[in-house]
Amino acid sequence: MQTRNTFRALMICVTATAMLVAAPASQAQPRHRGASPDRLCARAAHSTDLTADQKAAVAAACTQFQAAADAAHSAFSDAVDAARAEVKQARDAVHAACSNGQGDTQACQDARDAARAARHQARKEVRAARKQLKGDLLAAARAFETAVKAALAPPSGGDNTGSGGDNTGGDHHPATCADYVSYAPADKQAALQAACDQLMADTTAAQSAFESARQAAIAAYTDASAALHSACDGQEDSQACTDARAAFEQALVQIRADLEAAAVQLRSDLAAAMATFRSTLETLFAG
Repeated sequence: MQTRNTFRALMICVTATAMLVAAPASQAQPRHRGASPDRLCARAAHSTDLTADQKAAVAAACTQFQAAADAAHSAFSDAVDAARAEVKQARDAVHAACSNGQGDTQACQDARDAARAARHQARKEVRAARKQLKGDLLAAARAFETAVKAALAPPSGGDNTGSGGDNTGGDHHPATCADYVSYAPADKQAALQAACDQLMADTTAAQSAFESARQAAIAAYTDASAALHSACDGQEDSQACTDARAAFEQALVQIRADLEAAAVQLRSDLAAAMATFRSTLETLFAG
């Protein structure tokens, strides 16, 4: 159960992180390091709780997520480069038409008008590319979540916390609470079932707290993003837009810090719940 809870947190973090990576704070910069689940994927690779098949499935999901994220960022960078090239070409045309004392000619005016139109079109193209980037990253995160859920799904016939599970068909699946209770002496089954119920309650509470933090982060991101777009739509060179970008950057830093703190707390709460459960097992079966 601890393994599945850890990966549930991983899946939530990846989805929320994808939203942050899609932020337009620095339009043409490479992706943030936080976008990659490499560290958590590495933990899965070295986990002693996963079977070889589960590790292979998670590794494949990690590889696919990374490939999709890289492709999305590459497409975004290509769109930004193309928009910049169009603006540069228009700027060069203005220089050619307006230099050498030709600033008052019709050709110069036409070139300036064309340059303004090119800048406007470039901004539209970058906004569209940014929207596509966000959509692609969220789609990659959802696909990753689905793949990891499938990889870590409990064997048919039971789950990691309920009653009625049966893992006697193999030696690769971690024991469940149902196993512990069914194998325990009759005089210890009630106490052990209570410990299982407490473990479920503790993990549910920890996950609920993390989910609340995730929802708060999403709300904060939505508000900050809306404020940024409101300030910069059609007026990217204004002071208000510059201030909004700075505020958005600060908001992202705080959101990321809050999510990281919530993830640390979740891991701590899950570890404490499992430690309490193991202590109960040791007490019940001592001697």
